[in-house]
Amino acid sequence: MRSRRARNGLVALFSLGVLLALVPVQESVHKARPELFDPNRKKGPAGMISVGPTPAVIAALGGFRSVAADLLWLKAENVWHGGSWWAMLPLLEAIVELDPHFELAWRVYGWHCAYNLHAESKTLVDRNYWLQKGIEILERAAEANPKSWELKWELAWTYYDRSHELSRAAECFYEASKLPGAVSYVSRFYYRAYEKELDHEGILRGLAYARSQHREDSKHQFLVNRDTNYWRWAWNSPREHRRIIVEENTARYQRGIAPYLYPSDPYWDICPVCGMPAPKGKAARCENVLCPNYKRPIHREPVVGEKAATL
Repeated sequence: MRSRRARNGLVALFSLGVLLALVPVQESVHKARPELFDPNRKKGPAGMISVGPTPAVIAALGGFRSVAADLLWLKAENVWHGGSWWAMLPLLEAIVELDPHFELAWRVYGWHCAYNLHAESKTLVDRNYWLQKGIEILERAAEANPKSWELKWELAWTYYDRSHELSRAAECFYEASKLPGAVSYVSRFYYRAYEKELDHEGILRGLAYARSQHREDSKHQFLVNRDTNYWRWAWNSPREHRRIIVEENTARYQRGIAPYLYPSDPYWDICPVCGMPAPKGKAARCENVLCPNYKRPIHREPVVGEKAATL
């Protein structure tokens, strides 16, 4: 009888703890509505959302924190399928605070901010905010789970694909490849990041490193050798350089990011306005007819207020 009462009391205490955890989260859900992110607002989004359970609630839950996180994850799935993207934020923050080792929750949280909310935002300020927010979340995730190659990979991929901070992406790919269980493609992306910057030394260093990894994986070794042969030819091809430059700066334009100017490229000068290449030389002029800088010298200071052209 006593054991049954103790068990019932424990269940009641746990249920109360979960309810306490849900109270601040539910309040935050009501605050995190799309209309709060109106471009005419006076406050930034960071000051408008209070997320996560309080430290006192987390402490009260004790050993039930991971169970409470699982219950909130179920709620988050329902919110997601209901199309309430903004209401996901306080729920995901609460989940990772309750269970910092819930890797899937971290990955969804960072991806949701850096991709979904970034794309949903109407202004460049908001888009930059959500991109940096997603990166910050993934940095927290990697710090809380230092042995997880998957979380380090997610951070590296966001640098690589979303913010185009390619040197930082290369560093993170390298660090992820060193962690237990890392798969072969992680080491290959170490040199992929340098490819987008046309960093010759970085490419060679990355290829040598990738070749030294996963020696028993014949497919991996084949791909690394294929890419090595490609760069032996492509580095001496102005056309390939141009293709990579156009591809990278087009992606940057679509993300609202300034073009990369490829200062050490041997073949091309880059228009600082539109990011498109022109044959290298002191007399280089922009060849993009859609650019405000068209036919004007590339080697000049951009006019104040001059905006990038549509690519």
